[in-house]
Amino acid sequence: MPNRYNSILNNEPQTGYWDWDMTGVEPFDNPGITELLGYTGTNTRLSWSDIIPEDDIAILNRHLAEHISNVAKKPFIQEIRFRHFNGSFVYLLCTGHVNYWGPEGEPLHMSGSYINVTKQIETQKELLMVKDFLSKTNEAARVGGWQLDLETGKVIWTDVTRQIFGVSNDYEPTRGSSASFFKEGHDREILLQGFRNAVEKGITYDLELRVINTRGEQVWTRTIGHPEFEDGRCVRLYGIFQDITVRKQNEEALVRAKEQAEAAVIAKSQFLSVMSHEIRTPMNAVIGFTNLLLQNPRPDQQEYLNVLKFSAENLMVIIDDILDVNKIEAGKIEFEQDDFNLKELLDNIQAAQCQAADEKDIKFTLNFDSNIPLIINGDQVRLGQILNNLLSNAIKFTQQGEVTLSCKLIRQDTHKANVYFEVKDTGIGIPKDKQEYVFEIFSQASTSTTRHFGGTGLGLAICQRLVNLMRGEIKLESAPGQGSCFYFELELQKGKNQESNTIKSKQTVYPDFLKGRKALLVEDNPINVLVARRFLEKWGMLCDVAENGQIGVDMIQLKAYDLVLMDMQMPVMDGYEATAAIRAFGGRYKKLPIIALTASALLDMKDKILASGMDDYISKPFKPEELYDKICLYVSKQQEV
Repeated sequence: MPNRYNSILNNEPQTGYWDWDMTGVEPFDNPGITELLGYTGTNTRLSWSDIIPEDDIAILNRHLAEHISNVAKKPFIQEIRFRHFNGSFVYLLCTGHVNYWGPEGEPLHMSGSYINVTKQIETQKELLMVKDFLSKTNEAARVGGWQLDLETGKVIWTDVTRQIFGVSNDYEPTRGSSASFFKEGHDREILLQGFRNAVEKGITYDLELRVINTRGEQVWTRTIGHPEFEDGRCVRLYGIFQDITVRKQNEEALVRAKEQAEAAVIAKSQFLSVMSHEIRTPMNAVIGFTNLLLQNPRPDQQEYLNVLKFSAENLMVIIDDILDVNKIEAGKIEFEQDDFNLKELLDNIQAAQCQAADEKDIKFTLNFDSNIPLIINGDQVRLGQILNNLLSNAIKFTQQGEVTLSCKLIRQDTHKANVYFEVKDTGIGIPKDKQEYVFEIFSQASTSTTRHFGGTGLGLAICQRLVNLMRGEIKLESAPGQGSCFYFELELQKGKNQESNTIKSKQTVYPDFLKGRKALLVEDNPINVLVARRFLEKWGMLCDVAENGQIGVDMIQLKAYDLVLMDMQMPVMDGYEATAAIRAFGGRYKKLPIIALTASALLDMKDKILASGMDDYISKPFKPEELYDKICLYVSKQQEV
């Protein structure tokens, strides 16, 4: 109740009597009403227009006329709205009658009593406002109410409930009416079970079910039923029906969109895998024969072969970058957790990048904090990929000056160390407004950068995503003509054996270690056969070739081999089937080393290969030294068995 009525309701008389001299101009000759309306002491000579709004006067006069014309049958009872002195309104319920009549039958005087009903009127208004508000909000939310009296069988529906079921406003529901609208079968059975649980066990049900309205339309509803108990038995249920059709349609649309997005990711992955396989197959020949020719080139061929190798390896970097982006976007990037020597890793990175720096006469410096634990447990390949990418960019975009790789300890405890990495150059620099842009896929600072320096714009995007996946954040400080500084901090787990300065990842072998070893190459592509066979024979191995998996399985049974190199995609029988068949022979065939040679790039390829029973895999085009190391590793293990 508004504060302005407090004085009226709490301090003033709420009932009283009134007199009206109908021949005079003052409407009420009554001190109680004058006081109630706040005019005491104002010396105001009151008239009807002072205390009653104009529209209300017209209504009052009509009721007075009806009373006067039929005074014997119809007493005067009227709720009258009066204007208080402060501008608010006071509602009085007035009753009365005509006391005196003139010689011509005209009324001369009326009197009666009044009751102040302002509080009741205002409460009624507030209740109506609340009811209207609830009605509007329920209408907007498409929420209808219902109630079932189990003792009388009486059912109450609100207007929105009737709208959901598609019935008219004068439709009178009975017990079981609502159930008849629910879709036959599963939906109706679920509703009836919920109803029984509510009545018998007192369990409120909250269900999402389908309704078929009178127009034959399917409407999704949220149906809630709450039981009310008295003396241990259910006497009443009440609840809501909410139209959730739009929400369900949106959910279904989201599911379809998710399925389409997943299908697009799969299609993209498969496309990249197929394209990678098709590109890698001829690249295997290009890089393989280039490596073979570089073993003993003629002087006039040396320069051409170096250019050919450089171009082929650059193309492979681009292919690998695209596949890495695809793996990251699909959430398929895996991080190894192995001990490695961080200082050795950085030294190797420096050695690998020095040649490019020396060719441009750029000083390349490595600053390594001696307080950093030497042995780190993590993925040295991914960390090396990040640093190599940053350094490659730094050298590429620096024409003179220097490039510096710094590694500094921030803090450490028993199990981990926070290490700061920084790659700084004196190159062309990056404008402030382009610094975020360079981390986007296929983006560089400007098109002229691409034309002048080359590259796909994938390197920094991959670096940023890898650092993020390692729970770090790569940052950049740069200005045009003043060089760039890329830096990030990583929390690295310490390796178990900090006293060892070197982690031996390979067994020591000698150049003639493979001489006389027997290898079976299962490969259907003649060019790939030629490349792989030349290297195997160069290392002194005896090499047999099977054109498909079935031939390979047959040859395995006729001759004892030290190792099998298995292609994955072949006619008749592929590499997976052939491996399963070989392992099924049991005995020594379970331990026979089988290394997959694959040009595919499916994201789950590694897991699939290892799950099939193979020992390891190597991607085509392969690096001769990588293939050599893996063959030596598994042949030596075979000897120990």
